[in-house]
Amino acid sequence: QARYSERRAAGGGFECFDGSGRFASWDVLNDEFCDCADGSDEPGTAACAGVKTKVSMPGFTCGWQLPPEQLLEGGIRARVIHRSSVNDGICDCCGGEDEWDGVVVCKDRCGEALAEESSHAALALAGSKAREAYVKRAASVKHESRYSGVDGGPDDVFLAAAVAGCLSYTDGDYRYEVCLFDHVTQHDSRNKKTFKLGTKGAWDTSLWEDGVTHRKDYSKLIMGGGEYCAPANGPRQAELLFECDPSPRLVSVQETQVCVYTFRFKTPAACHPLMHH
Repeated sequence: QARYSERRAAGGGFECFDGSGRFASWDVLNDEFCDCADGSDEPGTAACAGVKTKVSMPGFTCGWQLPPEQLLEGGIRARVIHRSSVNDGICDCCGGEDEWDGVVVCKDRCGEALAEESSHAALALAGSKAREAYVKRAASVKHESRYSGVDGGPDDVFLAAAVAGCLSYTDGDYRYEVCLFDHVTQHDSRNKKTFKLGTKGAWDTSLWEDGVTHRKDYSKLIMGGGEYCAPANGPRQAELLFECDPSPRLVSVQETQVCVYTFRFKTPAACHPLMHH
């Protein structure tokens, strides 16, 4: 936006940012026709949505009317969306700036969006502070024999989550218990049977940017080797998905595949280090 303002203030016609075209007037700007090879003449429409260019044209900036210094601060009002989202009938910007043609009237949701963003930031900060205590606790237990060979994640912080104790979750007739790096069980209150869903634990992996190297994903722990499951013709398995929160707890359990159970596990161990704030 600052770049457009500077060029308009300099006087003369419009010139494409990549030099692919020069025009006597600024009428080509946002006229719903892609005149420039880099799409710089259509920052506020979807006309150049399919253009691929090396010039930095990230998309439509919701806060295009804001002063440059406020745009640099980032936040929900400075969100950048794909140009194909402009005037598509869906309110993507919290203030509705992307639907400027008036076909769709967007309610200004920026106030509630900012409040939600602030709430998430406060929760993340509290979680990071709680993580500091976990790091100190992990340093004192990582040499214990029960954790020999166990990858406790960054700063061994998940060892502290394990030491904090087992967590349980009740879903209808089933009660689940998760003890990190030890076991996961499912108890059926109807027939009083208990099944072992998994033991120990290994971190999931994801492909690195080079397309060859795999790296550990410390947000997902696979606890396999559970009791035999006839429908799956194999052992039961538990997958723990970790989310940042100041208070450790299980918030949901789903059987995402036959005899594969996915747990949402909130814990300070999944939060960023405090120095990131």
